[in-house]
Amino acid sequence: MDQTEQWAERLVEVEERLGEVYAILVELKGELKDAGRKKDAGALDEAAQRLGRYGQMFGELRAAWSMAED
Repeated sequence: MDQTEQWAERLVEVEERLGEVYAILVELKGELKDAGRKKDAGALDEAAQRLGRYGQMFGELRAAWSMAED
C-alpha cells in the first residue's frame, strides 16, 4: 500500500468520526429546540453544518488523490 492510499484510509476514518459527531449534534439540537433553547440549538446547527462541509472537503480531497493516480 502506498502512502496516498494510507492517507486516504485515514481520511475515511476522519469522515466516519465526523459523521458520528454530526449525528449526535443534530440529535442534541433537536432536544434543545424542543426544550425552548433556540439560541443553543442554533449554535449546534452551525457547528453541525461546518462538520458537514469538512466531511465533504475530505471526500473531495480523497477523490482528487484517486484521480491523480489514474
